[in-house]
Amino acid sequence: MLFRLDKYIVKTFIPTFIVCMFAICGIYIVIDIIQKLDDFIELGSKALLLAIHYYAFMVPVFVAQLFPAITLIAVSLVLIRLAKNNEILAMQVAGICLYRVLLPIFIISVMMSFAAVANQELVVPIFAEKLRKVEQATFEEDERSNVLVEDRNNHLLLRAWTFSVVEEKIESIFIIGRYENGKKRFTISAKEGEWTVDKKWLLHNVIRHNYDESGKWVAPVQQMNEYFLETTLTPEHLSKIELNPTLKSFKELRDLREKEPENLRYSVMYHSRVAYPLTNFVLLFLGIPLVVGFERMSRNVFLRVGISILICCAFYVLSYICINLGNMGTLHPILAAWLPVVIFGFLGLFMFDGMRI
Repeated sequence: MLFRLDKYIVKTFIPTFIVCMFAICGIYIVIDIIQKLDDFIELGSKALLLAIHYYAFMVPVFVAQLFPAITLIAVSLVLIRLAKNNEILAMQVAGICLYRVLLPIFIISVMMSFAAVANQELVVPIFAEKLRKVEQATFEEDERSNVLVEDRNNHLLLRAWTFSVVEEKIESIFIIGRYENGKKRFTISAKEGEWTVDKKWLLHNVIRHNYDESGKWVAPVQQMNEYFLETTLTPEHLSKIELNPTLKSFKELRDLREKEPENLRYSVMYHSRVAYPLTNFVLLFLGIPLVVGFERMSRNVFLRVGISILICCAFYVLSYICINLGNMGTLHPILAAWLPVVIFGFLGLFMFDGMRI
């Protein structure tokens, strides 16, 4: 009997999950098309083909980012259906506890979590590279933000907050120069820079720190009003759309973290990727009790689903805040990645344990 019950729940859950995935992806595509409508109009007859390529590459990326939320919505819809048809009540009357009813859902969630990790690590990096090429050929921007480029010839790593493609100017610049052994040779921070007629980068309001071959700082600090940067980087290098680091595989993130340890953003993304598989279960532990475990709170099932979605939104908001605090150095990267999981994980376990079974 239990096997037949598990089979019934699985057959109910999988089609619901697929429908939710395509529905949410469809909503995303429609919203994104509206935002990029001017770009597609300018493409003329090529717009349809490029749009198909672009969104075909975007779907795996989007599913990877919102997989936990899609799973929770699908589980909520399945439980609503079972509750409205009094099937959960019938199972409990037959002596089957609620935890046992939910067991096949958690087993499927574990399997789907492995699939989501495989999608993030194997499929998304391949599609992300193709996506970068389509974006570069399709969507031209007058200004780029958060630019990160490397000059391998001069062992330089340049980061700029903004780069104006039209004016060929950069703002809020930070540069790391390294010795051939990989040790830091100097750092340069500048307020702004411009591409001159001599084909060089002229930086303004510059502060330079020098380091010896062992990586120790060498006094004094150099402050300059103007500074010509020795580099092979050109505006074309800066205007090139680089691969989004969040779409890289775990190994690539680890390499970036080791290559640029001063960049806290990579450390935060690295630890967030480690915590990512647990997000799915945190949201399930938060959402399921509100849908089927606390009927006395409200007999309106859709109200309880709404509350569960709000709690999950709070989880994502806290995650966003912690990640930004981690990027700024206010929070340690490990705390920035794991604090939302720990806080809402304990809350979810407490709620799950308090369900009426």
